[in-house]
Amino acid sequence: MDKAEQVGVIFPQILIPEKKVNKQKWAVIACDQFTSNEDYWIKTARTIGGAPSSFHIIVPEVFVDAPDISERIDHAKQTMRSYIEDGVLVCLPEGMVLVERETPHGTRIGVILAVDLEFYATDQRKKPLIRATEETVAERMPVRVALREDAVLECPHVMLLINDERDSVIGPVYRAKDSFAKIYDTTLMQGGGHIKGWFTDDKQVLDSMTEALLRLKEKAKDGMLFAVGDGNHSLAAAKQIWENSKISMPKEQQQSSPLRYALVEIVNLYDHGLSVHPIHRIVFDVDVPSALRAIVSILNKSGQQAHMMYTRGTRGQAKPGAQVIRFESKMSKGYIEVTKPRHALMAQTLTEALDMLCREMPRAHVDYIHGDDEFHALSHEHASLGFLMEPIAKEQLFDAVISYGVLPRKSFSLGMAEEKRYYFESRLLVEAQDETEEEPEEKKGETQDELLVLDVTDESEQAQALFTEAEQADEADENAELDENAEPENDENMTDETEKTRRGRKQKKAKKERNRSHS
Repeated sequence: MDKAEQVGVIFPQILIPEKKVNKQKWAVIACDQFTSNEDYWIKTARTIGGAPSSFHIIVPEVFVDAPDISERIDHAKQTMRSYIEDGVLVCLPEGMVLVERETPHGTRIGVILAVDLEFYATDQRKKPLIRATEETVAERMPVRVALREDAVLECPHVMLLINDERDSVIGPVYRAKDSFAKIYDTTLMQGGGHIKGWFTDDKQVLDSMTEALLRLKEKAKDGMLFAVGDGNHSLAAAKQIWENSKISMPKEQQQSSPLRYALVEIVNLYDHGLSVHPIHRIVFDVDVPSALRAIVSILNKSGQQAHMMYTRGTRGQAKPGAQVIRFESKMSKGYIEVTKPRHALMAQTLTEALDMLCREMPRAHVDYIHGDDEFHALSHEHASLGFLMEPIAKEQLFDAVISYGVLPRKSFSLGMAEEKRYYFESRLLVEAQDETEEEPEEKKGETQDELLVLDVTDESEQAQALFTEAEQADEADENAELDENAEPENDENMTDETEKTRRGRKQKKAKKERNRSHS
């Protein structure tokens, strides 16, 4: 086992959009954001239109209950194939991408590589190297699993954290970035800030970072090197697909199977641009007074001694050993004090109570809200009841996971909603040769459907030319196309543009088939 394998990482071939793709339209925010704000995603769709975009290969969770969810999943998978066949995505050599993300709240640094799912587990008793931090939301897993199952590529928003107070792993890589090839530099839509990426396959750089991870592993408490900061559901889905796939897979194929790995961004917990925020709860479609009384009753029936107080917005002070759960709605504010909680974490106390409430009130449903502004807006809507959660100090996150195990679902958020990862990089989930059609021997080598593998070395002229052309194209796009204040396209225009793109791809494929049949 080499050093990289000892810390559960590999340096894969990463896919990025080719130079002519509008990078601002390509990158969209993580699918689990703005889950109760359909307008955000409608505006995103209108901004993109029929242009190549990661939006077309994901399924935003705001649509998870849509009647056409199966069609959305199928369309995303078909688009993945089209992007490979049409050369929308190009492949970098084996290596990693250094990412600098500027947001309205700060700048953070990360590295994109792949991790071995054999080192990841949700069962903390196994003391896995890569550790889940939160329970998953059961109703959100099937879509994630269905989207990855039999897909040809992954385009993830998984972020893993390392507990590296001395910045020994990523810091040296960032300081060496001037010797790397810059592969993108673009503004992000919808207030997401700016992002830059550099590629390196320099063996010395990769080896040095791997050795730094090994040293960090030796000092890691309870054997936890990585904590899942974002993308718990995506990583859990990847693990489920891998466990199911390897059952029928010969042992000799398992080590190299693309399904064994997951593309992630690794970020230092102590990065100055990384902040930890609570994820609030909103209960929709309830009579607020009745719901509050029911929650207090649920807590009291379990012996936790709860009582409710209405206030004018002042924060309730908990007695020693008690927990305070703050709530607000359109007509009221207050708190529920739980004097004999069964759980050490208030989030667990509330989660169990809300689960029971939803069973008692079938119309009620809970959503998880990132950001105070959106929380206050939604909690003041008719028939909505909001619960404000308390933040976890980021320095305590690793210790909390070690002490409590997997935290309650949606216990924390890395940054505000607009700070979340935007999809950019992707990776093949199938062997490259599986993506080309079988052809007669005399025709092999002529197919145009194979992925272009870029020859990107640290100081190569090709790499710099690639970036220069891409940067010029993005600047033109920024000046001409993405005016955030402009009136968005209407749905009809968006649909027409998307349909034109699909027809163009179909015509292109049909022409290929005719050429093959005539040859």
